[in-house]
Amino acid sequence: MRLQYFKILFYQLSFIFFAFTLGCQPKSSLESVKNSAIDTVQSVYEIDPRNFGDDKLTIADFAADIEYIPLSNKNRMGFIKALKITSRAIYLVSDASSGGEGNGHEELFRFDKDGKNSVQIGKIGNGPGEYLLCNNFTVDEQNERIYINGKLKTVLVFNTDGKYIRQFKFQNEDQRFCELGILESNKLFCAEKRLGANTHNLWTITDTLGNIIAKKNNTTHPFDTHIGPRGGIFRFKNTISYWVDYNDTIFQISPDLSWEPSYIITPGEHKVIYQNLPFSLDLPEKLLEFYSPHMFLETNKYLISRYNFEGKFTHVFIDKNSCKTYVSYFERNRDVKSGIPNNFDGGMDFNPETYFTDNGDEYLAGYIQPYELKMYVDSDDFKNSTPKYPEKKKALEQLANSLDENDNPVLMLVKLK
Repeated sequence: MRLQYFKILFYQLSFIFFAFTLGCQPKSSLESVKNSAIDTVQSVYEIDPRNFGDDKLTIADFAADIEYIPLSNKNRMGFIKALKITSRAIYLVSDASSGGEGNGHEELFRFDKDGKNSVQIGKIGNGPGEYLLCNNFTVDEQNERIYINGKLKTVLVFNTDGKYIRQFKFQNEDQRFCELGILESNKLFCAEKRLGANTHNLWTITDTLGNIIAKKNNTTHPFDTHIGPRGGIFRFKNTISYWVDYNDTIFQISPDLSWEPSYIITPGEHKVIYQNLPFSLDLPEKLLEFYSPHMFLETNKYLISRYNFEGKFTHVFIDKNSCKTYVSYFERNRDVKSGIPNNFDGGMDFNPETYFTDNGDEYLAGYIQPYELKMYVDSDDFKNSTPKYPEKKKALEQLANSLDENDNPVLMLVKLK
C-alpha cells in the first residue's frame, strides 16, 4: 500500500503541479527579445521564486465579493479535472470514475451561469461524436462552438447545446494531444508539450477546419527525463499566453498572429526540470524541494501562479505595476484541503482554477465539494472565525446546511476589486 501511495503521489506531482513564482523585478540589464512577427523589441521581466517577498496573501486583499453557485444534480459529477467559465456558461470536465487517476472516463458538461440546466457534451467512446479524453477543449461562445482534442490527432466540434457537428484531423503529423484555445473566432490555438521537449513546435495555429495558419518552432533540444512535462495556456483580454516547463519563456500571442515574450522564468538548478533524480520512495519529497510551476492566470492587476518550491506549495499574486509579491503557503494532499486563507466570509480556503470577465468585472473561480463545506461549517475553526463580513458568514452557513453531502460541487466565484 505504501508503494502504491507513492506511485499515485508521484503521478500527481509530475502531472498536476500548480505553478510559478515570479520575482517580478526588471533585470538590472533588461533582456531584449525580438518579436518574430512584428519586428519590434520588447523588455522582458524575469521571474524568480527565490526573490519573492513574504507579504501574506488573504482573500480580503483582492476580493470585492464572493458568490457561491451550487451545480445542478441532473448529471452527477466525479473528480473535477478542468473548469472554464465564459460570460455565458460554466464548463466542467468530470472523471466519471471519481478516482482522478487518469483512467480515461472524462466527460464534459455545460451549465448555465446559475449552475442549472446541465448538458453533457459528447461521451466516451470511439464512434462519431465520441472521445477518449476531453480535458483539452475550448469554447467559441460567439459562434456557439466547442472544440475538443479528444482523440489522437483529432479535434471534435460540438455546438454549445451538446450536438455533434463534425471532426477534423491535425495536418501536422507531429501533433497528438494539444491544449486548445480560441485566439479569435476563426483561429484555433494548439499548444504542444512533450516529455523531454521531444516536439517540433511549441504551438500551431489553425483555422477551424484544421488548416495550418502559423506555428512556432521549439528551440529546446530534446533531453532525457521522467518528470513532466507541465505547461498550459491562459487567456487575458484578447491574447493567449503559453508556457511549458522546459522553456524559460512565457509567450503572449495576439489575434494578428504576432507574439512576444512576456516573462522569463529564471533558469537554474532550482528548477525541477533540470533534475534527473532516480525513482525512490522519497522522490515526491525530493521533487517538492525544486521549483515547479502548476498554473498561471493573469488579471488587470496581477499575474497569479501556483507552484511548489523548497518543500512548500504556494500561491503567489504579483502586482504587475509595482512588482510586489503576495504569497500564501498551503498543504496539498488527500486529507488536507487548503489554499488562500478566507478572511472574507470565514469560509473554506480558496484555490483559484480559472479567470473570466463578465460585464467588465473580473472573477477568479474555484470549486468546493459539499461534504467538505458541511464538515468545515460544523468545525470549531469556522465557528470561531471573525471574517471581514460576518453577514456573509451566516449566509454561507445557511447554504452549507441546505446541501446534501453527495450533491455536485459548489462553485466559488471571487469578484476582484
